[in-house]
Amino acid sequence: MKQSSWGCTIFIQLSLCLVVYVSLHLGHPFFFSSNDGDNAGVLDLHFISVAGGFRQIHRQTHLLRLMERVAETHKAKFVVSTSEYGEEDPLLQNATRLSSSLKLPWYTAKKGSGNFREHIKLPFGGSLDVVFVGTDSSKQLKLKEVLGGVMNGLMISQWKGLTTILKAADGDWRIVVGSDPLLASTLTKEPEEAKGVPSSFHQIMTKYGVNLYISEKDCTSDKSFTCIMVPNRSENQGPVDDAKREMEDGFLLHRVSFSELVTYTINSSGQVIDTKLVKQKGKESI
Repeated sequence: MKQSSWGCTIFIQLSLCLVVYVSLHLGHPFFFSSNDGDNAGVLDLHFISVAGGFRQIHRQTHLLRLMERVAETHKAKFVVSTSEYGEEDPLLQNATRLSSSLKLPWYTAKKGSGNFREHIKLPFGGSLDVVFVGTDSSKQLKLKEVLGGVMNGLMISQWKGLTTILKAADGDWRIVVGSDPLLASTLTKEPEEAKGVPSSFHQIMTKYGVNLYISEKDCTSDKSFTCIMVPNRSENQGPVDDAKREMEDGFLLHRVSFSELVTYTINSSGQVIDTKLVKQKGKESI
């Protein structure tokens, strides 16, 4: 009888251990692997992209904890924020208070500063350019719809500013970050001052070798470059049920190597729901 009781106790303990193990791992398969792909290398650079904005405190804390675990597992070097609030973004302000693992460089649009570029050295050699489209640029580009397809002088100036920055970019990888898709903006009528300015955002991206465009809103990829939307479900977007919020909120994890850039979309459950691969032109077979 004692032997049976002892065996039952051991069985219960093992069952509890199994339950704990499954509860920790189920639904979060991405966090517990230091190798996120067959082609991952020890010198690959990882970084996170996230949409800022206001969230209920428990949702914000949950999101930051997930980011913390990914940053620790994959040794993320920095965070890119698509927030239009710049350095005043509440997610950015609370991240470093909540987690020491998120005390990383945060690159974000600087409110009122227009377009600018961050030049980042890569561990395997070469560099990465991250170009931010200023919030003022986004607003001016949207004025095109109001003006019936005619770009005014200020909008043309903003486009010229963006092309100037991209022209100076000399990184092996080039990423553009914006809070709006912009991709529908096209110059249909060309005033004199618009000569030499690309007639669409796609043309700017293609002409200056942009590999990836990260948008806070839905966007469309082109044959020459990839566009991806960062998961975004902040409180100012209106009410939504929990299931939909789980699918829409989250962040991106990027892995940059010599020949490829892989982006993983991670939802608020910690699951990878999409993967996009960008190959560096001319290095596909290396």
